[in-house]
Amino acid sequence: MAGQPPHATVFDIPGWPCPARVRDIPGHENSWGWIAFPTGPPAQAESLAQDETGRLWVNGGACPVFKLPDASWDNPGALVFWTEAGIGLWIHPKSFKSLPSVSRLDMAPDDWLPVREVTAEWPTFIKETAS
Repeated sequence: MAGQPPHATVFDIPGWPCPARVRDIPGHENSWGWIAFPTGPPAQAESLAQDETGRLWVNGGACPVFKLPDASWDNPGALVFWTEAGIGLWIHPKSFKSLPSVSRLDMAPDDWLPVREVTAEWPTFIKETAS
């Protein structure tokens, strides 16, 4: 519609770090969000998975949330975040056992994005915006 202002996005909110979808992270420096792990069979690997060679993948259509993992849960999930190389990942140690596996043959190539970096701690920019 001509003459209408553009529709605002969450990134128009000053200081907002969490994208609407994981696939938006690489284009927004210091963006991040929490994603849950599925608890069902591997076919339900909706947000994060390892393939048959151990490579990590995140579903670009997954919707991260602006919150930190709750350590009191049995499966606290993970944080996905921006890195210069692409998408970074921190997995809560209690969630290691819940990391689903998926065959690359079952993955829609445009849906799944490679995880480029895994960290043992949250990046500083997450600590700063989460507090």
